[in-house]
Amino acid sequence: MQDVGPCRPLYLHVCARTAAPHGRTGRSPLGQRRVSRRAFFRRRVPRWMPRALQLSGDLVGKVQLFATCLGDLVFPGAVRDAEALVRAGGFEVEFPRGQVCCGQPAFNSGHRRAARRVARTFVKAFSRSAPIVVPSGSCATMAAQYLPELLAVEPYEVWELSAFLDHHGVAPPAHNASHTVAYHDSCHMLRDLGIHEAPRRLLEQSGAAVAALARPDLCCGFGGTFSVRQPEISVAMADDKLGGTKQAGADVLVTADPGCLLHLDGRSRQAGGPRIVHLATALARGVAARG
Repeated sequence: MQDVGPCRPLYLHVCARTAAPHGRTGRSPLGQRRVSRRAFFRRRVPRWMPRALQLSGDLVGKVQLFATCLGDLVFPGAVRDAEALVRAGGFEVEFPRGQVCCGQPAFNSGHRRAARRVARTFVKAFSRSAPIVVPSGSCATMAAQYLPELLAVEPYEVWELSAFLDHHGVAPPAHNASHTVAYHDSCHMLRDLGIHEAPRRLLEQSGAAVAALARPDLCCGFGGTFSVRQPEISVAMADDKLGGTKQAGADVLVTADPGCLLHLDGRSRQAGGPRIVHLATALARGVAARG
């Protein structure tokens, strides 16, 4: 086994810095300079905010889009693709500009006080006037199940992206007719939200042949800080997932969770494994899309 970590700890450092600026100042994502707290939060408005997209017919509703930390900082293309899919279904998409983080990294590490501080930014940014759509199973779980109890607030209507699209009958374009893909179930999305069929159904609607993994329920090894604290075990788990993809005859592994994507893509690039693609990108532009 190579003595190489499954992902770059810098990304976790970036998320921590972004989600929880300290005192009256915060650091830029790469830590080069200190900025005022006000300027720090202004920078949290994504640079990828897209131009107006063509809607399919009349508006049928309105949703709020939660980009998540990894979506904003590492996979903005997947967030843009999620918005495109929801808009194509006839929904107006609002991007609350005050959003920062749901508090999940601190919460999962047992730091409840820090998690509350960060989670309050979610409460300030999002309203209950429209559903919240999240292109991340783990962040959708946090916002839907744990944040309300953590802050003693009323629950929000939170949807993971694929569940929302499947429920509302939003059919993706047929970009994947020549591809065989495997789908990785993230732990939170499968076990906490119980979402299993929706992403596979959408991939099949996009034209892809979905190959079954021998153990689709196995964790990829990311687990947030687990991948940093137990890198050898984490890498072995990623290798099992990537090896299973090859054995299934798939040339692409799709996942709906940015954390799993970060972990598996990093390991796959090191080990020469299959391409790893976020579900939103697979559905909006096809598994062959770049960026």
